[in-house]
Amino acid sequence: MENEATEDQIKAINEANDLPRDYDGAMKGLNCLMSNAASIANWKKERTTNKEATAEAAMNALLKRSNIDISNLSVIHITGTKGKGSTCAIIDSILRQFSLPTFLFTSPNLVHPRERLRFCGQSISKPLFALHFWKLWDSFFSTRSHPCDMPSYFRYLTLMFFSFCTTSDLSQISPSSSFSTALRPIILEVGIGGRTDPTNITPQTEVCGINIIDYDHCELLGNTLESIAWEKSGIFKPGCFAFSVDSQTKEVQKVLEDRAKEKQVFNNQITYTPTLPSNYHLTLDGAFQRDNAGLALEITKQYLTHHKIAIDEDKIKTGLYNAKWPGRAMELNNIKLSKSEDNIKLYLDGAHTINSVRECIKWYKSKHDIKEDKGEKRVLMFNCKQNRNARELMREVWKEGGASKGGNKGWDRVVFCNVGVGEDLGTEWQEKNREIWGELEEEYGKEGKKAETVVYGMIGKGLDDVLEYGRKNKGRRVELISKSRLSSDCTLQLECMKAESLVIADQHAAVNTFPG
Repeated sequence: MENEATEDQIKAINEANDLPRDYDGAMKGLNCLMSNAASIANWKKERTTNKEATAEAAMNALLKRSNIDISNLSVIHITGTKGKGSTCAIIDSILRQFSLPTFLFTSPNLVHPRERLRFCGQSISKPLFALHFWKLWDSFFSTRSHPCDMPSYFRYLTLMFFSFCTTSDLSQISPSSSFSTALRPIILEVGIGGRTDPTNITPQTEVCGINIIDYDHCELLGNTLESIAWEKSGIFKPGCFAFSVDSQTKEVQKVLEDRAKEKQVFNNQITYTPTLPSNYHLTLDGAFQRDNAGLALEITKQYLTHHKIAIDEDKIKTGLYNAKWPGRAMELNNIKLSKSEDNIKLYLDGAHTINSVRECIKWYKSKHDIKEDKGEKRVLMFNCKQNRNARELMREVWKEGGASKGGNKGWDRVVFCNVGVGEDLGTEWQEKNREIWGELEEEYGKEGKKAETVVYGMIGKGLDDVLEYGRKNKGRRVELISKSRLSSDCTLQLECMKAESLVIADQHAAVNTFPG
C-alpha cells in the first residue's frame, strides 16, 4: 500500500486477490486497504518534510496504471468545512430536473460505501460496484512495484468513481431514462481540505464552490482560518467559475480573493452567494441548510448557463424541494419499540465542530422546547475521535442543550460508546469522556441532578442500552443526543427504537454509519 509493507499487510493483499470476484469479495478487498486514519497519519508525516506535497503525482500514476482518462470531465467541485455534502446533493437534485445524467461522489458514507458513488441520485448497484472494484484491483495488483503497492481506501474509491463515470454506458445503468444531452455533470465533494485532496486531480474544473470555513483537521490544514482557506481554495482551476457562501470571515474572504487571482479563475474573482431566498422552499431542515442551498443554487445556474441550458425556475424549485441528504438536520418519526407504540422521534445531524454543534442545538431547539418539562427522559450518546476536543464539544451540548442552569432540566442518562462495527474496541477513551462529563456537571450543573452515565466499547451495545431505557420509560419520550457515528449493524435497532432523539454524528469517524 502507500507505506512500508508489513507481513500482515502483504498477507491481506494476497488473500484478497483470491477472493470471489463479487460484491462481498469486493467489500473484503476494500477493507484490507490502508484506512483513512493510517493515510492521514502518513500524510502528516510526509508534510513535515515537504509542505508543498500533494496527491497529484501519486494519483496520476494510479490513473495511468488503471487506464482511466479524466481529461474531458465536466466537473463541479465543492469544498468547505461544513455543508459540502448537502450542497453537492442539492446541486445533483436540481440538475436532474433538467434531464441531465449526474454522477456524484461524496464522503464519508452512512451505511455502505456504495453511497459514495451515485448516478442520478441513486447509489451504484452491487454488481456495478463489484465490476469497477475488481477491474481496478486487477490493474493495480498486476502492476505493483512492491507487495503492498495498492491505493489507500479513499483513493481507491475516488478512482472507482472516475472509472464509473467515464466508462459507464448510460443505457445500461439507466435503461428507462431519457437524457436531454450527452453532457455528464460530475459533482465532486472534497474529502479533506482541497489542494492536496485526491479529488483535486481533474485537469480542469468548470465550477468550484466553497462552504463555510471553520476549524477542522488543523493538523493537516493549519491552525488558522486563513491557512485552512488557503488549502481549501486549492481546488480553484484556471478559468473556472468560483463561488463561496457570503458568511465567511473577512480574513477568509481576503484569502479566497487572493487565491482566485493567483489561480486565474474566471474574471480573477470569486462570487459570494447569499442564503436561499424565501421564495424557494427547501425540504432539508435547519437554517444552515439554506446557506448551503444558496450556494448550490448559484453554482447550478452558472453551470446551466455555461452549457447554454435555459434556466427553468419551476425545475429549480422542484429540485430544491426534492433534495435529500440523510443524517443532516433530519427528523425520524414514529420509531417503534412494539407494534402498538410509536411515540419516539429522533433528531439526527452530522455536527463535528464547535460551531456546527451550536447550529445543531439551535435547530433542535427550534423543533422542541427543551426548557419545557413534559416528563420526558433525555439521553446523550457521545463519541468523538481522539484528535477532537471532546471537552469543548460536550461543553457546547451541555451549555446550549442540557444544562440545568437557566431552566433546562438536564440529561437523565449519558451513554459513552465507541463506533466499532461488530467488535468491542474497549472503553479507555470513553472512560476519559465520562470523566470530562463529570467535570462539566460540577462546573455547570451544581444545582441540578446528576446524569446516570454508562460506558460501552461498541455502539451496538450503546443502542441496546437506549432501547432498554426506552422500554423502562414507556409513555415518555426518550431524547437522544449522540456525538457519534452509528454503524450499519445498528440500522435495524434504530428502526425499532422508541425515543425522541437528537443525534449529533461525527461524520469523520472512521467507520460506516446509519444516517446521523
